[in-house]
This record gives sequence, structure tokens and C-alpha cells, in this order.
Amino acid sequence: MFDKLKIKSKANSVASSSAPLTPGKPSREDIYRNRQNYGVNLGGCFVLEKWLFHSIFPEGANCEAEAVAKLVEENGEDEARTRLETHWTNFMSDDDWQWLEDHGVNSVRIPIGYWEIDGGRFTKHTKFEPFGHRVYANAWSIFKKLFVEKAGEHGISVLVDLHGLPGGANGSDHSGEHGGDGKAEFWHSSELQLLICEGLKFIVKDLLDYENICGIQIVNESEFADNPKHQKVYYGAAINLIREIDGNIPIIISDGWWPNQWAEWVQELQNHNNILGVVIDHHVYRCFSDSDKNKSPQQIIDQLPADVLTNISKNGHGVDFMVGEWSCVLDQSTWDKAEGGANHKRDELVIEYGNRQLNQFMERASYGSYFWTFKFESGNGGEWDLKTMTDKGAIKSPLPNRGVQVPDGNSYERAKEDANNQQKQSVDKNYDWNRFNDGFTMAWKDSEEFLRFNGSLIGRIEATKEERLRENSTERGTPKRPDEFESGYLAGLFQFRSIV
Repeated sequence: MFDKLKIKSKANSVASSSAPLTPGKPSREDIYRNRQNYGVNLGGCFVLEKWLFHSIFPEGANCEAEAVAKLVEENGEDEARTRLETHWTNFMSDDDWQWLEDHGVNSVRIPIGYWEIDGGRFTKHTKFEPFGHRVYANAWSIFKKLFVEKAGEHGISVLVDLHGLPGGANGSDHSGEHGGDGKAEFWHSSELQLLICEGLKFIVKDLLDYENICGIQIVNESEFADNPKHQKVYYGAAINLIREIDGNIPIIISDGWWPNQWAEWVQELQNHNNILGVVIDHHVYRCFSDSDKNKSPQQIIDQLPADVLTNISKNGHGVDFMVGEWSCVLDQSTWDKAEGGANHKRDELVIEYGNRQLNQFMERASYGSYFWTFKFESGNGGEWDLKTMTDKGAIKSPLPNRGVQVPDGNSYERAKEDANNQQKQSVDKNYDWNRFNDGFTMAWKDSEEFLRFNGSLIGRIEATKEERLRENSTERGTPKRPDEFESGYLAGLFQFRSIV
């Protein structure tokens, strides 16, 4: 009972974010935290998955907790630690980081387990407690040195994804352990939630000096809940504790397979003067449900505009989304329904599928997307594999090239005139054009600074727009109609993008 009251007390009155951008010229850290990400998951590294790297798993083990327990039992803690550390340290080569940079990948989402935080410090009363602090003693330092720092050397950001939670956030193997009867026990244990909140505080504090940390994901693929009361308590507590240490780092939550549910939650908790600083993570897979298995490839492709992040409250106003996982995979039963047979024009359809998905994500998940995944132990992963899909032409960076030129002053003037002419078609005579043009100019200047840093684009559009509106209100007084500034900001942002 004490733990339940304690976690609820920490979740009261969810804290808002401090300013996501520095007034005037954004800093490099601002840009890392707020740009659009074209990224990839480093799946199977710090959270083991048998289908990605099978040789680490002893016979009969299906998740990391089972695998490491058997390794310790059969070979001892020292050997188990050596096996894991060899896996982590060899996972990414210098050539891999260079390949990502050369192909426009500007961010990596790295799934980690709670058992690795500070060398196993946060494993009390969990399945990793018997061996966590010894087997994982060096995990956190390896993560920082060989992943966070290496990524930074290439201008690549790191999204720290707390993928594995004690008891599991869902009933799948990729949580690192199984809950009782395959259930997600995390949501029903205040003790475990408090443990992870303390772990999150450590993560945020320990990574403060790294400017290329673009966000902290506090859960991966939360189980669906019609009434998500447990998730709301954990999300609120985690946000509050993180905000005590870092006022504006993006905090990523799972949409639990119902994006609008969490869009409404964010909208309820924030207004123009109170930005929550949360990004909602949505995953897009069209290879698992019976509904998708009963469709042809072309049907799935054609239905993407109606399937991806639609029917969002207030058209998503004030809410930033990302797609944390996606692939080019379709089930074999779907391919069997292809016109002309399963192998007829398969490559062409895969290419169309990948490109159409990325187009949707650019439009509706402006914080970015992360392909699943980058590495496989044996060969390549086909339509799960970033390199294979890149070589095929199914995916490529939608971002400007590094070193692209910033548009000149004449381009700005023409774009502003075009934006004004377009806006005149839908406004009345009392429209405040000064506010509209303030928004346009601020968006243009922000976009210039982002572009100068390796061809970056503004990604957290809602957060940056609301922050610049707040600054404008402070300087010029509270506007009667905030949408005048907001419309100008969006016009400036998209006019700029159309040029670069």
C-alpha cells in the first residue's frame, strides 16, 4: 500500500517542460533534441532477441533473463559477463557508424534493459537480481563509450529506449523477461514502477553532459489498456522525476496501440504556456494482424494514408509523434494474395511500400522514424534489414544532404510573399498580419539554424511552434488569436522545406 501511495504522489500534477529551444539562436543540443530523425534501431544488442542473435541463447532459453540465468548456471558469472561484453563491444564497428552517416541516418534508437542501468544497480527484487550487478557490471560504461560517444563523433543522436522493464511492459520476449502467465506484471507493481523511476533519474543525470542524447523513452510497447490508469500513474511519476533533473529533454511514451488516447492525455495537460515535452511513440507493422494477413500487398500500400496516425483529437494540435519501429515486412499470406502470384513484382512492391511509409511518417510523425533493425547474426534480415532495404531503394533518407546551402534573402522574401498570398484566401479583414509574419520569420530563422547543422530539419514542430508563440506573446502581448502566429510559423517552416 505504501508503494502505491508513493508512486501516485509522484504522479500528481504532471510537470511541464522548460523551453525546448533557446531564445533566438538554437544551440547544438537544442537541434539534437528537436530535429527530425531518420533513424534505425540497434535491436538485439543490449536487449537480446533470439531471432536476431541466436548463439547467445542456451537451449530452451527464449528471453534474456532465461538466457543469462542458464549461462551463469552452466559456465559461471565471469564467462557469462565475457560473452555479453564481447557481444556489445563487437556489435558496431567504425565502418558501421560511417555507413550510417554516409546514408543520412542521423539518429539511433538503442533498446536497453533496466538490468544494465549503472551496472545492474536497479535489479532488486527482479529476475536479474541474483547476477545482475556482476554480469552487467560494465554494461553502462560500454553503452556510453562505444555507443553514445561513437554516435556523437558522427553527428548521430541517441534515443535511449528503456525497452526492458521488470515484469514486462507487455507479454513478449523482447521485454527481456516474462511476467507470470505471459502477463505484463510491471503495470500492477508499484514497487517495480518506483524502482524504474529511480533508474530513469540515474540515466538522465548521468547523461546530462552528452549533447547528442535526443530523448529518453520510458517504456516500449506498453500493453493496450482501455482504461490506462496504471500507465498514467507511471508516466506522470517518470515525467516529474525526470523534469527535476532535465527540464526539457524529450520524454517518449508508448501509445499502447491507441495513439489518440495519449494525444488527448497530452492535450489535457498542456496549453500555450505549459508544454509537456512529451513525444508519443507509435509502431507501424503490417505483418502480424489477421486483418493485414487477409489483404494483398497493394491493398496495404493503398490504405496507408487511412491507417497511419489518423483520427487524432484536434488534428494533433500540440502533440508530437514518432514512429519508433517499422519495417518493409509483409506476411507470406499477404504475398500469396499479390496479383500475379507471391513473387510477381515483389521487389517493386517492397520499394513502393517502403517509400510510401516514409512519406506518411514525414507528414504525420515529424519527430521522426526508426527502422527495425540494423544487425543480424546470420546474413541479413531481408525486409527487416536497413542495409538491404537501402540497397534495394525501398528506403532512403528524406532529409537534406549534409552541407546543403541555406536559402538566401531573396528566397525568404519570395516565400513570405507566397505565404501571405495563400493565407489571404482564407482569412477575414481583421486578420493580424503582423502576428502571421512574426511566426513566418521565426520559423524561417529556426529552420536556417537547424539546416546549418548537418542538414537538420525541425522535427518537434508542435513543441517548437508553441515555444516561439510563448516568446512572441511575452514580447508583443498575448494575442487574441494564437492561430495567426501558429499559421505563420507553419507556413515559414514548410515554405523553407519546399526550397531545401
